[in-house]
Amino acid sequence: MVDLPRLDIRHHALLLALEETSGVQTAADRLGITQSAASHRLREAERRLGVALVRRVGRRVRLTSAGAQLLVSARGAIGDLARAERDLSDRHGGGRTLVRLGQAPYSRYHWLPAFLEFLAGRHPEIEVDLAARAARDPLGSLREGAADVVMLYGRGGQTGDLTWLRLGSDPLMAVMAPGHRLADKVAVTAEDLAGERYITYSNRPEPGFEWESVLRPAGVAPQRVSVVELPEAIIDLVRAGVGISSLSRWAVSPELADGTLVARPLQPPGGGQPGVSLDWWVVFRRTDAGGAAERVALALQASSSLHGVGLDVQNFGDPAPLDPYV
Repeated sequence: MVDLPRLDIRHHALLLALEETSGVQTAADRLGITQSAASHRLREAERRLGVALVRRVGRRVRLTSAGAQLLVSARGAIGDLARAERDLSDRHGGGRTLVRLGQAPYSRYHWLPAFLEFLAGRHPEIEVDLAARAARDPLGSLREGAADVVMLYGRGGQTGDLTWLRLGSDPLMAVMAPGHRLADKVAVTAEDLAGERYITYSNRPEPGFEWESVLRPAGVAPQRVSVVELPEAIIDLVRAGVGISSLSRWAVSPELADGTLVARPLQPPGGGQPGVSLDWWVVFRRTDAGGAAERVALALQASSSLHGVGLDVQNFGDPAPLDPYV
């Protein structure tokens, strides 16, 4: 038998409103109840749990660490309920189902118009919106309901609550302006990067990316590192000759096609064949299996296996077969 929670949805909704407004009166106004009712509801929640959920700072309230911990679950639970209600209403009311799509770490959507056309031919009942937050925190966005489907570039990380479908392998490239001194090289080494102004969206070593696969094994680090969190800004800076970066080849395919950027393979230490590749994945919640989110994920996978539709498969070295749940 499933243990029933001590709080109900009214308490969780109040916690969300308190976090967003920082005031009991404004939270009450948002929920359409009186201030005294909100205060009573808050005291009732704290009594049932036996912990303080908020603390007063002047005239405002702030969540305690216990309140903040509960807020994460509250946001996810309310988001799941809202999605379930919306999906049922759309499915049985003849409406369209909205799926929020994100991409990480690149917030670039040059492929989206062709994919939407492809999706409309298969699932005209589905409408796609973009989830911007997913570029920074893709898996958190899925778990908290801010996104329904995300595309990830990197190594897969299978988890019990999420389904991962592999789209294909895509090389991580050293990217530079056409007139850059390294543009004529066959491959770019860690020593080459060391002498450059290196522009990156994160200088934390991530599995398989350049810091782990090229720079750290060589014991080399660029002398000048600029962290720019927007990939679009990195592309503009590199194109202007300000520095060099390492990016997914598919992410910069428009600039490579028009000749405003040049991409060269990265050379891991120790010789051997140049090139570092990572995979593109499409991920959704396992609880959405059979629903609109899974249909969008499978359409993304199908489009990556068809030339000229959706994703530019000419930049994928190893397109995945359909439906590999891995």
